[in-house]
Amino acid sequence: MDTAIVMYGPPAAGKDTVTAELAKLGNEFRHYQRMKVGAGRTTGYRMATTTDTEHLAAADQIIYSNSKYGSTYIIDRPELTRIIAAGEIPVLHVGQPEAIDALLAAAPAIRWVIVELWCPRNVAAARAAARGTGDTAERLAAWDTTPRLATADIRIDTAAVDPSGAAHQIVEAVHAARCAIVVPTMHLVHPDGTLDLAATRRHVTEAAAGWPDFFLINGSTTAGDKLTSDERAAIFDIWLEVVDGSRLLACAWSPDDLVTAADRHVTPMAVLRADTRGDAQQFLRTLPSGATIYSHPMFGYAFNAELAEWAKSAGHLPAGGKLAKIQLTDISEIRSAAPEFTIWDGSSRRMRESIGAGAAGVVATPLAALLTRLPPRSTALIQSAIDAVQAKLDLLPDRSAKRDWLLDQIKH
Repeated sequence: MDTAIVMYGPPAAGKDTVTAELAKLGNEFRHYQRMKVGAGRTTGYRMATTTDTEHLAAADQIIYSNSKYGSTYIIDRPELTRIIAAGEIPVLHVGQPEAIDALLAAAPAIRWVIVELWCPRNVAAARAAARGTGDTAERLAAWDTTPRLATADIRIDTAAVDPSGAAHQIVEAVHAARCAIVVPTMHLVHPDGTLDLAATRRHVTEAAAGWPDFFLINGSTTAGDKLTSDERAAIFDIWLEVVDGSRLLACAWSPDDLVTAADRHVTPMAVLRADTRGDAQQFLRTLPSGATIYSHPMFGYAFNAELAEWAKSAGHLPAGGKLAKIQLTDISEIRSAAPEFTIWDGSSRRMRESIGAGAAGVVATPLAALLTRLPPRSTALIQSAIDAVQAKLDLLPDRSAKRDWLLDQIKH
């Protein structure tokens, strides 16, 4: 999973110290050393010449550059790519919100963790003076002009949290950023409500370029159960034209849907419809190996820790599933009963909390409206986008109205 950390803050906020603590927690954390053109401190930088930077600029390989303390500092794409290609997590130190914007715009699919470090001005002054570099006044002037971030994945006051504690908090944020995000997709319809395959194909072609880990096809969000098996297969085949099957989940409403998924080597998500626990057990017995499930109380008996424990002991545990209307305690209990079962929380209102409880990911229905204009992949930015759409969906009276609203966002 391509992951990167942007460590933002004013001079003397503790970026170097916290990064050193991160390195103690895992060899994968790698301080991204910016290129520097100029005199002064060389430690922590890749020293370069004006000619070097001119070559990078000509090749459009400079993501961001700024000048301060009489030198120019550059974030270049080749070094970022090199670190990620080595399987490491780059830790980039920046002091300008514009640098974060430039990084996220340059690589929106990377799992970004935006960390804001801060400390009181008097603490920063003492730290700067202790360095003995003779530029305390300049660093405090920079401190005074460094704004707080509007959005961050994690904020740490390094005067209140020691470097080790800060590093552990960042590791937790990295874990949350690596969660799987499943986005239900919509099929488009003609004015009379019938399936419009041509419009659906246009939407799919645009949406396929996005970063979601999985696209859930023909789910309840788009009323997949109201389509025929052939119509569901036709929509599914459109997605297969432009997306690798490993990123698709096929909502299966009938035995024919399971066959469709098997024929195309795609993971099915079978809808658990059962009135009793016995019915649910029989349903799990009939699932093909490697299948996932969609559990929702509106379909009857819902998947729970007791059923998970039985399925594991009986050899009928699905690979995972979308579990709707569950509490955080339910997630923890199911995780404890069957750690092998991949839990996707059916709600995306509380991403960090869901992952903390043991979910491997979330099903982000609001993102169905934003598939062609997703935010960069930062948990905080994604949650903000989800919350904005969810607030509008919550004002609508029923699932049908919400479906219509989502379709309107796609059409416009």
